[in-house]
Amino acid sequence: MLNIDPMGNLIFIIFNLIGGYLLFKFFQFKFVQFTTEVDKPEFWKFEKHKYILSVSAMVILGLSAIKFFLPNTSLFTTNNALSDFQLWASIAMSFSISAIWAYYVRSLDIYERERCVNILIVFILGCLTTFLVFPISGFLNEAGFVMTGAFINDFFYCFIGIGMVEEFVKLIPLLIIMRFRKVVNEPFDFILYASVSALGFAFIENVLYINRSDFEAINGRSLMAGVAHMTFSSVIGYSIMLSTFKKSRKLYYLFGGFILASAMHGFYDFWLINPTAQQVYELSFIFYLASVHFWFTMKNKAIRSSYFHDSRVEIDNDKLRYYLILWLTIILMSSGVLVGIHSGRDVAYQFLMSELYSYGFLIYYLGFSFSKFTINERVQAICQVPFDVVIPKEPSRETIAKAREN
Repeated sequence: MLNIDPMGNLIFIIFNLIGGYLLFKFFQFKFVQFTTEVDKPEFWKFEKHKYILSVSAMVILGLSAIKFFLPNTSLFTTNNALSDFQLWASIAMSFSISAIWAYYVRSLDIYERERCVNILIVFILGCLTTFLVFPISGFLNEAGFVMTGAFINDFFYCFIGIGMVEEFVKLIPLLIIMRFRKVVNEPFDFILYASVSALGFAFIENVLYINRSDFEAINGRSLMAGVAHMTFSSVIGYSIMLSTFKKSRKLYYLFGGFILASAMHGFYDFWLINPTAQQVYELSFIFYLASVHFWFTMKNKAIRSSYFHDSRVEIDNDKLRYYLILWLTIILMSSGVLVGIHSGRDVAYQFLMSELYSYGFLIYYLGFSFSKFTINERVQAICQVPFDVVIPKEPSRETIAKAREN
């Protein structure tokens, strides 16, 4: 549950107003569909409205479970029983979050789909290498490099002590799968395995945060933290892909990608951690939205440059859109139920209202980002230009074919 200051409140109001406008345009779009549909019974089929019907059903079920089945106090009478439940529920929710995003990322691998066993190996390695953070951070802390609350010191600590350290340990599983399994053979594979490694890291991290927060961190971890981890790791994966398939500037891509990923990671964390920067922590939220588009652009560039490209094969955007909207809504409502089990009905209801306000725009954003319905194609095209300019051009299929022959 976010602690929102006046400035943050204004920003979230603006975002939710935008979300409300998008929702209005969506219903306007549906009305036009209805008036132009010759076969009216066809319009009322579930397939035509599955998003709004499924989400509404999940919200009603979640609120009903809280209102009619939960008491106004914790279901547990002893601290030991509550602690055990909290730990196992945190593990289950953390794994669910990682599994949801891992399935999504793997579904984008449409030309030469990676085997589940390889993905599982990288996920487990991502979990295990997470624990390398502790000795590395301990070494830096013993050397005197710690968070002090000073603006400049903490900025560099977030960049080096958090960004570089965490991106390094998330990189290890990708390097292992490249070296020992020989399965990374098309551009998107680099992003896929980098993302799965990041989800392994996020799984361990999420267990700690969700357990420590009495379940209140679930939606922040599912909607923002996990996606941010995938984005930062994908920057390194994309840079390794460029250095693998391009003839020149290999070291530039390698080190440049690592520095950029570490800087993005550190910048994201800095505004959430430093006492002075926390006054404008909303910058992390805005930066996250830009980072998501950054990830989308890298993903698209990698997919379209695949050596195995087949024009007859397409991503089923409608299926993926429905999948994400449904499961993220289930996570949202499950978080409310878990808070209710832990703290009671009234606390759960207040929590859900706060989460819908704090993260409501993200729900709208994801819903419309994965939708065929476009608000303004010209505006979207203009917004895409900076990302295409900043992100290096993907190698051509001919270049990749020559690299594979060598």
